[in-house]
Amino acid sequence: MDTTRRGLLIGGAALAPAVAPAMAAARTVDPAPAAPIRAHLGVTENPYGPSPAARAAAAKALDQTPYYAWSLEPPLVEAIARQEGVSPDSVGLCNGSLEALSLLSTLFGKAGPIVAPQPTYATPLLYAGRQGASLSWVPVTGDHQMDLPALLQKASGAGCVYVCNPNNPTGLLADPAALRAFCIEASKVAPVIVDEAYIEISPDPVRHSMIDLARAGHDVIVARTFSKVYGMAGLRVGFIIARPERVKQLKSLIPTHKGRPGLAAALACYGDATYLSGTKAYLEGCREKIYAICKANGLTCLPSYGTYVFVDTGRPNLAFQKTLAAMGVEVRVFDSPAHPTWIRVGTASPAELDIFAEVLPRALKA
Repeated sequence: MDTTRRGLLIGGAALAPAVAPAMAAARTVDPAPAAPIRAHLGVTENPYGPSPAARAAAAKALDQTPYYAWSLEPPLVEAIARQEGVSPDSVGLCNGSLEALSLLSTLFGKAGPIVAPQPTYATPLLYAGRQGASLSWVPVTGDHQMDLPALLQKASGAGCVYVCNPNNPTGLLADPAALRAFCIEASKVAPVIVDEAYIEISPDPVRHSMIDLARAGHDVIVARTFSKVYGMAGLRVGFIIARPERVKQLKSLIPTHKGRPGLAAALACYGDATYLSGTKAYLEGCREKIYAICKANGLTCLPSYGTYVFVDTGRPNLAFQKTLAAMGVEVRVFDSPAHPTWIRVGTASPAELDIFAEVLPRALKA
C-alpha cells in the first residue's frame, strides 16, 4: 500500500473506515439542515478509524454484552499505568475524556471560578457553567497561543485552571518548558486540568505531555481519550492521570459503568506503535490537504497538531458558516472576540475534503 501523504489521500476510499456507512446512517437521524450536508467538517473525529486489533476486540466483546464490564477495567487501568509510569491508583477511567472534564470542572467550580483560555474546547466548561460554575476567560495572545502568564495571574482563588494542549480550535502546541513551569506554579493554588485529547498527534508526545507532573505529585490532572488518534469516538473511552485523591473524586462522580466493546478495543490498541504511525500519517495528509486548499484560495491557516485546522476566512464567520452549510459543507465556529473571521475545518475523509475544495471558491465569492 502507498503510505505517502499523496497515496493516503488518493487512496481515501481504500483507507476509509469500515464503520463509515454506519456513521453516515447515524447522522441521518439529526434534524435536516437547510441543505443536505455532504462534507462533515465541523467535527474532530478521526476517519482513519480504529485499529484492526481494536475492531476485532470490540466485535468479540459483543458476545459478552449481557454482562457488565467490571472485569475489563482493571486490565486497562494496569496497561495505562504501566505505559505512563504511574501507579494504578493514579489512573481513572471515564466514558470519553469529556465526562471527566465536565464532572471535575463542575466539582472544582464550586470552590471558585474556572479559569481557561479563549478560544478553547469549552464544552466541559460550559457544562460546569450550567451547573452554576463561574467561567473566567483569558484571551489567547496575538500569535494565537495560550497566554500562560495571564492565566497564572488568575489562578489564585480559582476553582481550577483548564488548558487544552494542543489547543482546540487553534491546533497549536504550547512550549513544553513554559507550560510545565506554568502548571507547577498554578497547581500550588488550584487544580490544573490539562486536556491532552490530541497529544499523541504531536511530533513528540512524551516531551509535550504534562503526565510527568502528575507522576511527580503536582495537582495536575491530565485527561486523555481514545476518541481522536485511536479513532474510537463512538465507543466513549477516556482516562485521567492524577493524584490518587483526584482519581477517587472522579470515581465518586461517575454514576455508570463503561461499555464492554469500548474497554476491550481500548485495551487491544493502547500504545500500538504501528497503528499510531499509520493514523498519524493519515491525519497529517488530511491537514496538508486542508492547508493546500486554503492556500489555493488565498486564506491563512494555523499549523495544527489536531484533527482540524483553524482557518481565517476574512469574512464574518457565522455568516460564512451558513454560506458553506447552504452548499453542503459543515464547519465549526467559536465564540472568540479575537477570531470573528475564523472557522475550524475538521480532517474528515478525503472525499469530504474534495467537496470542501470544490465548494470553498464559490462560497468565498457568494
